[in-house]
Amino acid sequence: MENPNSANTAKSDNPETGRKTQKVKWYRKKIFIIPFFVFLLIIAAGFWYWDTYLRGYVSTDDAHIEGNSVAISAKILGRITNLTVNEGDTVSMNQFLVQLDSTDLHARKVQARANVEYAKQSAALAQVNQKLAQEDFNRAAVQFQKKIIPQEQYDHAKQALDRAKVQHDMALAQISTAKAQLDVIKTQLLDTRIYSPISGVVARRWVLPGDVVQPAQPIFTIYNLSDIWITANFEEGKINSIHMNDPVEISVDAYPGINFSGSVFEVGAAAASQFSLIPPNNASGNYTKVSQRVPFKISIHQDDKHEDIVHLLPGMSVVVKVRVKGESK
Repeated sequence: MENPNSANTAKSDNPETGRKTQKVKWYRKKIFIIPFFVFLLIIAAGFWYWDTYLRGYVSTDDAHIEGNSVAISAKILGRITNLTVNEGDTVSMNQFLVQLDSTDLHARKVQARANVEYAKQSAALAQVNQKLAQEDFNRAAVQFQKKIIPQEQYDHAKQALDRAKVQHDMALAQISTAKAQLDVIKTQLLDTRIYSPISGVVARRWVLPGDVVQPAQPIFTIYNLSDIWITANFEEGKINSIHMNDPVEISVDAYPGINFSGSVFEVGAAAASQFSLIPPNNASGNYTKVSQRVPFKISIHQDDKHEDIVHLLPGMSVVVKVRVKGESK
């Protein structure tokens, strides 16, 4: 009679020992069981990672830190004589930064003051001439009424009075012009001293003392590091699930292991490609559809305990994960 367990196991004779050994089915061998459980463990771990870190999130690594910056430049042509700060220095609002050469302007200021005094003296002389012309005309008018002088002499006296009045008005106008020129030079002298309009950090120095700068030529670039945010460019197919004030998880490449949080506070009004140097023209015949990206601005809620070791600077690369509303773990 056959053994009822022969369906699961099989016996074979061992020629060396003369005993019968049992053969284990292939699916009961450790070489198959261990990989099978490892495979199940990998699937479970993958599902846990997807449920914990991917489901309900919209993420992108096309993101970087931005901040308000100011380009410090001169309003007038001038040679730099002194720079009071350097790259990396912290500056405060209204701090003196740049001194331009003012030697020529001081000389022009002295000349302009002399022109003002000359115009005033010319006006005084014109006033005296006008007074004399007025007296001559008054006498000529009386004599003309008494038929002492002819019409021609009377007309000459009247014309002389009119000419004296015009000359006096011109002298007064020259005073105003000379004063205006003096004010322009005074303003230019003030422009030789350049101050910081904001508080921040000098990110770049573009010139050195001795260089001649043109109007609007950058001298310093200053960033306000107390007012920074993240600009993240999301694919247009993902933005329908992102809303204002959605919470965001932030990872900065420069500080691995330190997590930051934030929230969406501004949605771009156009795709980022519209602000490129040459915007794409989709009217051509060889058009290829490319997924566009829309910029979102994200605030940074920096943890106080990281303030001493973390320095978030404009331009740093980050990875953002937006927890979209309507999703819950």
